[in-house]
Amino acid sequence: MKIVSKLYVLIGILIVAAAFNLFLLYQDEKTGIFGEGSNQQTIIQILLAVDIATFFLVPVVIRQSLSPLDTINKALSRVKEGKYGEKIKYSSEDEIGELVTSFNIMSDTIKEKEEQAKKTDIAKDEFLAMITHELKTPLVPIQGYSDILLNEHLGELNPKQKERLSIIKSSSETLLGIISDLLDVQKLEIGQLRMKKEDSDIKGSIIKSINAISPQAEKNEVELVINAENVVIYHDSERIKQVLTNLIKNAIIAVEPKKGKIEITLEEKPSEIQIAVKDNGMGIPKEKQENLFKKFYQVDTTLTRERGGSGLGLAICKGIIENHGGKIFVESKEGEGAKFTFTIPKQSIAIA
Repeated sequence: MKIVSKLYVLIGILIVAAAFNLFLLYQDEKTGIFGEGSNQQTIIQILLAVDIATFFLVPVVIRQSLSPLDTINKALSRVKEGKYGEKIKYSSEDEIGELVTSFNIMSDTIKEKEEQAKKTDIAKDEFLAMITHELKTPLVPIQGYSDILLNEHLGELNPKQKERLSIIKSSSETLLGIISDLLDVQKLEIGQLRMKKEDSDIKGSIIKSINAISPQAEKNEVELVINAENVVIYHDSERIKQVLTNLIKNAIIAVEPKKGKIEITLEEKPSEIQIAVKDNGMGIPKEKQENLFKKFYQVDTTLTRERGGSGLGLAICKGIIENHGGKIFVESKEGEGAKFTFTIPKQSIAIA
């Protein structure tokens, strides 16, 4: 029977019995039709008992009928948290049963759609990774022939020709950097970015990063300061170098030429090490800091247009550090520079 029908029947019995009792009591008081101890008085007492029982039975029926709603509410909360495909067991063919059936169908549908979306995303990421990898191939001969021509192995060049070839070489290097970033971020998305971790001195990785970026720092007359001790830790030296190089490059862009200063420090903690890259540049507004490590996010699009950049560097840094079991974060005030810090645990952590 439907829940509403049950309630209507119970309430109807209650109302009819109460009305009949009141009518009999009224007639007895008015005309005295019932004698003391008569069968009619017994009937009235029975009906009163039925009234009382029905009165207490109505809330019980309501409570029992509506209790499955709590189960449904909890199941909906789990769906909200992203746990799909859960089934609710309920056998009655009432309104709650219909609601449970609808919920179970919805849960199955959402789970099926989510699985389809995951497969689509994986296929898309694999396709992008493949395309991005293939885009790197034609850039190799472009860069190679640019170097051969600039070194005048195929004949002398006039200043204008050298200038044009330098633009070609510079543009191809910028494009290669963007493609490499795209390839790395796609590999991170599908869990295919290779890591060659081993126990080695982390200071060596820091020095490699500084050596790679020193020409650019010297060109901009930016001071690089390193404060690090030798610490052997389990990590991928090349990937950590990639993280540090990206952070230092960003710092060079942020500081003012001839006045800029960038400090790279290593601090050893009981369970981890912390490496920080601090600059005295323009700083980052607080409202923009929470999006820094998202793909394609750029704090200042003007600088990006002028100096290049894909907006993927920090997202890649985050992925690499998290693959090491660490964290990366920023501290900054506008106009007072920025400090990017990442951690690496001393004990290796299994990354799924």
